[in-house]
Order: sequence, then structure tokens, then C-alpha cells
Amino acid sequence: MSIVHVARLAGVSSSTVSRVINNHPRVSSDAIRAVKAAMEKLQYAPSDRRPGPKPGSRSGAATRTATIALLVLGTSKDRATPAFEELMRGVSNGAAHWDLKLVYHHIADPASLPSQVLDAPIDGLLLHGALPPAATRERLRRYPTVWLMGNRRRPDWGDQVMPDTYEIGDKAAKYLLSRGHRRLAFINLDQSHWPFRVTSQSFAAAAHDAGVPCDLVESARDNDNAYWRQFAISTAEDLAKRFAELNPRPTGVFVADDMQVAIIQPALQRAGVAIGPGEVEIISCNNERPYLIGLSPKPAEIDIRVEAIGYRGVERLLWRLNNRTVPERILTAVEPIVLDHDGAVFDWTKTLV
Repeated sequence: MSIVHVARLAGVSSSTVSRVINNHPRVSSDAIRAVKAAMEKLQYAPSDRRPGPKPGSRSGAATRTATIALLVLGTSKDRATPAFEELMRGVSNGAAHWDLKLVYHHIADPASLPSQVLDAPIDGLLLHGALPPAATRERLRRYPTVWLMGNRRRPDWGDQVMPDTYEIGDKAAKYLLSRGHRRLAFINLDQSHWPFRVTSQSFAAAAHDAGVPCDLVESARDNDNAYWRQFAISTAEDLAKRFAELNPRPTGVFVADDMQVAIIQPALQRAGVAIGPGEVEIISCNNERPYLIGLSPKPAEIDIRVEAIGYRGVERLLWRLNNRTVPERILTAVEPIVLDHDGAVFDWTKTLV
């Protein structure tokens, strides 16, 4: 008889059984009850010769550095995410600052979570990417969890650190208004993406508050199921044509993100829309510079501060590890900043808006 048998009966990982045996402070009460019940049923008695500290020898969390895992769920080989490097840097810096051990796993198929992922002694999870199916969710939600960035659909468990989606739309509109534009438009190829819905609402609300008309030029994306977004050139061409036919035509345009502006701006130019100061001016979002290569002129940017999101995610997870009984889910929104066409931080003091 071994802890593997106990783990199977209790429905937990072997590492969880080990932590219960060693009186580790970061184990949920439900897991403790399940493990102890399984040990009693199997008449399992831990050996005193096992390596490591014996039961009762640990005085608290300070005696062991916590281990956190960053799991990226759902990936695509044919599209890289430039901002992901910044997210990783923020997580890594946060873990180093708080003296946490960091484990990283890329999970291509969230429905097939490798057993070794959670068999390691993991104290908490940082999650990024697609929502896993129900069976996987039940395995993951036993751990203190913080989601990083926004999701197409809201997670139903765990805390979350993400961009301030409402502030993104508000800042984009106010930037364009400060540039003298008196008719605005929001162009979006991914209408079902819930953060973009919030962004479009705040963008339109800021325009309305300024007494300025706002057109929403949007479409549902071609593949609504995949997490990593891909957009068809033909769909961008259709939206560009719709925009070009608006009368009167907006002169201040907010494109939902940089992946989209990379194909939307050239499509607008092919449709005969002049882009630049004194013409149609564009502001985009995320500050993912690789997508802007080849665009002329470069759009202004909303920098959502991805590195800060990664760092704050580690802080939030550390807080959750020490406050497991708090029932409320904590959602943390990181404020974006606006970068002008030349990449400099936009100076709001020079505006009248």
C-alpha cells in the first residue's frame, strides 16, 4: 500500500497526500478530510523512515518556499503572441521578488491535462488562455488560482488580474477627441469577445458624453471556438468597405487590438481611406509592436501593461495563498497608458478633454 493508492481513493494528487501527511499549511480542509478518510479506509500508516520533515515539524509557511505554476491553456503553433514574453517576464520577476518557486507548463489541449502537471508539489496556479472543460476545471479549482489577462468568456472560479477594459475604451475615445476628431468609430473583427464588448461600450459612452457621434463597425470572428484568434483578410476587407461607405465618415478610429490593426489599416488604405494626421487617425491597443511592422503611418497605442499584469498576478496569488477562506473572487484591473504615434507616453495635461 502506498500514497498512490490513497491519492486515487481520495481523488487528489500524490503530492497532496504527502502534504497532508506532513501537516503542510497550504492544503484545503476538504482535501485533508478526503485524504484522512482514505488513509483510514485503506488502513494506511505512513512510514517514519520516509524522507523529509516529520508530521508536526513545520511551524508555518515560512519554513518552505511556496511553489506556483503558470499553466498556458490552449495554444496554436501558427501564431505567436508578442505580448506573451512580457507576461512571462512579469510573472518571473514577481516570483523572484517574493522568493517563490515557479513551474511552467504549456498545455496544448486543456481537456488532456498531463498527470505530472499536478503531481508536483504545487501550492497555487496562475492560468492563462482558454477555459478548460468541466472535468479539468474540477481538478484545477482545488488550488488557489489567479487568471492572467482577459478571456473570451469569464472564468467561473479563481481571482483574475487583467487589463482595465473599460478604461481602454474611455482613454481611446478621449485621445481621439483631444486630437480634434468630432466623429469616431470603433472597428472590431471579434464582436463576441467579451472584453471588446466592454471596451466598445466605454468608447461609445465617452463619445456620447462629449456630444460626438460614434459608429460601431464590427463583425463576429470566423472561428469562434479557438482561443488564439485568427482573422480572414476578406473579413477585414468587408469591414473596411463598410467604414469607407459611412457618410459622414468618422475621422477618429479605434481598432480593437494590434492583431486586427495589422490587417485593418492596409484594408482601409486599399479602400481609398487616407490614414494620417489631418485625415483618418487610428489608435490601436496592446502595444504589440511586431504587429505594427510595415504600417505607415504607425497608429497611436493603448499600452495595457502586460508585464505589470504578470507581476500583479503573482502578488494576487500570494495573497490568496494566505487568505484561502475569503469567499469573494478578487478581480484586479491594471490601468492602461496611452502612447502617441511616436511611442512617447501621451501628455494629457496638454489637452482640453
